[in-house]
Amino acid sequence: MNLLTDHWIPVRPLNGGTPQAITLEQLLCSHDQWLLSLPRDDMELAAMQLLICLVQICWIPDDEQALHSYITKPLTTDAFRQGIAKWRDSFCLDHPEQAFMQVKGVDAKEPTGMDKLLAGLTGATNCTFINEPGQGQALCGGCTAIALFNQANNAPSFGGGFKSGMRGGSPVTTLIQAVDARFTDLRTTIWLNVLTQSSLEQLMSNDLQLSQAPTWQQPIVANSAIAAANIGLVRGLFWQPDHIELCDPIGEGQCSGCGLRANKRYTGFFKAKFNFTVNGTWPHPHSPRLFQVKKGETLEKFLAFTTSAPSWTQLSRVLVKLQPEKGDAQQPAAVVAQCAKVFRHAKTQLIVGGYRNNQASILERRHDVMAINQGWQNYPEAIEAVVQIGLQYKTALRKALYTFVEGIKTSELKGAGVAVHEVAERQYFRQSELLIPDLLATLNFVEPVPQLDALRRQLQQLCTALFDEVTTPYQHHPKLVRALAVARRSLHKHLSELKQPQGGQDAA
Repeated sequence: MNLLTDHWIPVRPLNGGTPQAITLEQLLCSHDQWLLSLPRDDMELAAMQLLICLVQICWIPDDEQALHSYITKPLTTDAFRQGIAKWRDSFCLDHPEQAFMQVKGVDAKEPTGMDKLLAGLTGATNCTFINEPGQGQALCGGCTAIALFNQANNAPSFGGGFKSGMRGGSPVTTLIQAVDARFTDLRTTIWLNVLTQSSLEQLMSNDLQLSQAPTWQQPIVANSAIAAANIGLVRGLFWQPDHIELCDPIGEGQCSGCGLRANKRYTGFFKAKFNFTVNGTWPHPHSPRLFQVKKGETLEKFLAFTTSAPSWTQLSRVLVKLQPEKGDAQQPAAVVAQCAKVFRHAKTQLIVGGYRNNQASILERRHDVMAINQGWQNYPEAIEAVVQIGLQYKTALRKALYTFVEGIKTSELKGAGVAVHEVAERQYFRQSELLIPDLLATLNFVEPVPQLDALRRQLQQLCTALFDEVTTPYQHHPKLVRALAVARRSLHKHLSELKQPQGGQDAA
């Protein structure tokens, strides 16, 4: 199966209809509008990334004008064939010698089931509650290619001795999507996340090294030390850190992933541990990067979900660039930064996805589509203000309740000893997800103050209500009356300090 020419992309018509598998040419060279059709949101995001990467290397827009043309008009058949000509034999899943994202001759005693290739399907205590049984039983070529790409780029490693992808074990992926219903189809979304020649050169210091072959054509040398700066665009986008080889497929039947009929299905693969080192950080275009200076050395890493806090808490890191002089620096994903520049006046929304993990075990799948009102590109300080207000009120609630839980040792004030502050924080995040994303979708970035003041009032009411909710069972306990009074006074003090005078300035 060739990803550039065969039917493998699982889609359904935008306006409703029967799911089917289409070719890349059908997707890019037609006015037909499609949406991805997979049962798992993480697989849909991986499929989106895979398609973006294929388009990125085959049709790099010369400039912003060319990018706008690609977005508004489908490719011609000639342009499509010219684009894939160089890579025609490079993306074959079942190639006899250089198979997509695989290494031939993997030394393994026995095969591993395909369920291990679908991140989070096994190996976690919650996997049976969030996944339908049998999803990894027998995958078609399209679902197999997507799973290989996802495991290599987005998921934690298989375990000890196996390497994670170029961005670490659980990177946050951020992509751009249009808000206008006429442009939310798959083809348009792909092109919105393709970088122009100048954006790529800025990201990779002018040298894209397009002549480099991907890892399945030019394998990584065992025990080698590789400088990230020497990894080219194609090799980096399709980096495969593991030794994986698919088992021989079985015959025709229904794919347990997308549910479509397929001529071949894969039921297992061989994997083997493989050691090498990448020195430095490859500038992947789909993830925000964080920079810390420690002992005079700048440490760089990709943003990851490390707690259960909702995606809005990370939004300033996703959208706002901070220079080192303001402390630890941060840089949005290149596709987001390009959107802020090239589509400054367009209505867009943000796709945010990834995993939260504990080593090789996936604790949570994250996939959010966040609408942000027109104008965010010009007023990053307003985004920062919204996130900071939301976090400050959470902290005020937690601090007050922590006093109730732990007491005050210096005054021999006895605490409840029950972690109600953790319960209240979870409820705060759950209920704030109904407030803050809605605000971001409607925020007047030119005059944000009235809406920010209203947000403060809403969050103050929420904090007060949650405080009462989690402490009500203890309010008549004679030994906790004083602790409750002290904690309540602490809450009012913290909330009072957070009040912004009406007409005060949050964003310059």
